[in-house]
Amino acid sequence: MAHTASRGNLQRFLEMNPRKKLNSIRWWITYLRLSIIAKAAFGVVSWHPRGKLPLYMAYYPESLRADRSVDKLFAKWIRGNRVNNNGDATRFVSFLLNIRKTMEDGIPGDMAELGVWRGNSAAMLAKAAEQHSRTLFLFDTFEGFDGRDLKDVDSKSRRGQFGNTSIDYVKETVGCEAHVRYIKGFFPESIPNDLENSRFSIVHIDCDLYGPMKAALEFFYPRMSKGALLIMHDYHSGTWPGATNAVNEFCAATGETLILLPDKSGTAVCRKTV
Repeated sequence: MAHTASRGNLQRFLEMNPRKKLNSIRWWITYLRLSIIAKAAFGVVSWHPRGKLPLYMAYYPESLRADRSVDKLFAKWIRGNRVNNNGDATRFVSFLLNIRKTMEDGIPGDMAELGVWRGNSAAMLAKAAEQHSRTLFLFDTFEGFDGRDLKDVDSKSRRGQFGNTSIDYVKETVGCEAHVRYIKGFFPESIPNDLENSRFSIVHIDCDLYGPMKAALEFFYPRMSKGALLIMHDYHSGTWPGATNAVNEFCAATGETLILLPDKSGTAVCRKTV
């Protein structure tokens, strides 16, 4: 299908009058020049997959521009999720900076993520786990939403939504296998017994729905070290009210205060105070 579209574009180009052809060539030369300039000035340049939008520049803070490993992480960040994550550089940079700050502060404990999907954010956690000799626990059904969670405020969601993934696909994205443990199943039933006494330095919850979000906060928060980083995706997106309700209840019960990030889907974070 892609080859057919390319042939169609070429045919339309060949059928243009000479003046339009020249203008089209000039436009692409200018586009490519801007791409090179932006790459040199800002770090990463991403192309919109349908080629219909002007150049999109995902630039890094000054503290990251000399770090070439960031480019490799960004490639993992957009793997299999290019349209959404390419346009969410704010979340990528915020995630990276806060993970690194938590590790620099020496907060003890392993890491966990509930809601892995294709492993984009898990790859960033896994790299930190590898660098700081921690273990990353990745919880997911790896088959999409479980029907048992689709009730009340979340009843309009679809069973199996986000099911276009697998552990094998995630492993290809994440890497760092020696520091990653995959736990497949319905949360919280899937929690292994040996995690009951574990401590955590970073927990990322991205499960969209009230039931798993509430269960994750109830399980992980008491096991997080003082100063540990808690990342809650979709809190103020306006799309997942179940996640919002669960986090609001959590804050009311614990007294934790949220910091809202200006990313695409409304992440909230906090560092555990007690």
